[in-house]
Amino acid sequence: MVTSSDKEYKLAKLVKQKKAGIDSNFGQFAKWISEKYKVNVLNITHEIMNHDNRIRIGIAVESKTDEIKFKVSDEMWAIFNEKIQNDIAEKYQDTCTTLKAPNQKNVFVSASAFEPLAKEEANSLIPEIRIKELLSELKNKKVWTLSRCFGSVTLFVFKDEQKEVFTESDYFNKLENRYFELLKEYDEFDYWKRSEFKIGIDSKQNFDENYESSWFYYYR
Repeated sequence: MVTSSDKEYKLAKLVKQKKAGIDSNFGQFAKWISEKYKVNVLNITHEIMNHDNRIRIGIAVESKTDEIKFKVSDEMWAIFNEKIQNDIAEKYQDTCTTLKAPNQKNVFVSASAFEPLAKEEANSLIPEIRIKELLSELKNKKVWTLSRCFGSVTLFVFKDEQKEVFTESDYFNKLENRYFELLKEYDEFDYWKRSEFKIGIDSKQNFDENYESSWFYYYR
């Protein structure tokens, strides 16, 4: 699983920013993948995996829709389609001149979507002080904290019974709008859309009673 802190993501980001291009070894290879599977390939990397000496080809595509085309289904943890993997591995053998494998079984193909990672990164880039300032400005004594994890945001009230009332309140709607405005300041590639952004809601009561007051347990 690729994250926004991984080298693979950072290299794709440079291509997206037009500060770099796809490695010349992969030009025709990337074009072939883009045309055959109707996806937008941003970048391609390859490396030898230490645990089994196989070559891993990392294909960075633009969207989650692109990534799903390489898998057996659209389920979150779906495995990669074996036939597609084999076809790409064979093409890699034919077109790339470095890191040759003895046969295509020694090549593992993975694909990752850039957009969700860029959205997660934008959310993580908001300084904590600005979130504290937002909560201070929209002060409400029933609010405990606002927590972020990857691309999600959750507002915590103190008691379970407060959650339903809060989600229907003007305060909650205003908070979502203001947080989204803040988020857009860090959304370099304009991926976040207001219609798709939602703040979740939970309670400190639930956090304390069911997760031992631990963010590690809550988000794992």
